[in-house]
Formats: sequence, structure tokens, C-alpha cells
Amino acid sequence: METEVRESSGGVPGGWLRIGPHLVRVDQDLVCNRIVDVMTLEDMKQIVAICMAVVEEYGYVLVLTDNTRGGLPTPEVRKFQIEQLRRPIHPSQAVVYGSSLISRTSVTMVLRVVELFTGQKLPIALVADEQSARKILWEARERFRAQGIAKR
Repeated sequence: METEVRESSGGVPGGWLRIGPHLVRVDQDLVCNRIVDVMTLEDMKQIVAICMAVVEEYGYVLVLTDNTRGGLPTPEVRKFQIEQLRRPIHPSQAVVYGSSLISRTSVTMVLRVVELFTGQKLPIALVADEQSARKILWEARERFRAQGIAKR
């Protein structure tokens, strides 16, 4: 993800929003996140609100997350994420790259537990690099358009 900082930007790359220590950018149906350090509940709620706005406009959302500098989420964030799973899942595809082994393991465990208890396979993928992540998102976009889900 291009995150070149310009002098006049106050440390925030052009086109990016700062949410806590994290950077977020919306590019049509794609929400790009660069997670830095710990994700707080307020940070997560703001990012979810951005994603929901994209769903309203496009009928689906694609989420690309760079977790190379991310920390583990707080217990409040994990609780909020589980609460979100009780709600209907909107057409989406999220892909995370750059996660640590501990982070990948914990996310994989949560995804498996959700699948076992609900029968739902969540549209979240963990990959090694941004190129692999973008390929998955491009395929999801094409699938949503072919299924007639896309509003635009």
C-alpha cells in the first residue's frame, strides 16, 4: 500500500485517514487498513462504520489489511468482533497480510470455532503478502459483480 508521507500532511499520507495510530483509506469498494500497534475498541468501531458505509454504497465491501506493524487486539475488541458475528454478514471479503505467527494462529482458531458452531465460513483470508491479498480481493469483486450483488 502506498503510504508516502508528505510534509504538509501532518504525518498522514495523502488520501489516508488516521484512526488512532492506524491508517485507513477508502478507494471505491476497497477499504485499506494499515494497523499500527494495538487496535482499541473505538478504533475498531470507526473502521467498521467505514466498511458499513461502503456496503451501503456498493452492496459489498473489500477489506485489505496490512498487519505487519499490528499488535494483538484488546479483549474489548475481540468481544466486539464476536458480537458482530451475531449480526447478518454482508457480502464482503477481508484479507490480512503481514500478521505474526501468534496473530495468525489466534485468528485461525476463531475462524474455525465460528465455522464449527455456526456452520458459517467467514470471508476472511490470511496471506503472506499484499500481492496475494489483492488477487483474492480482485476475484471477490468479480464474483460479487457476477452474482449481481454489486450496486455499482
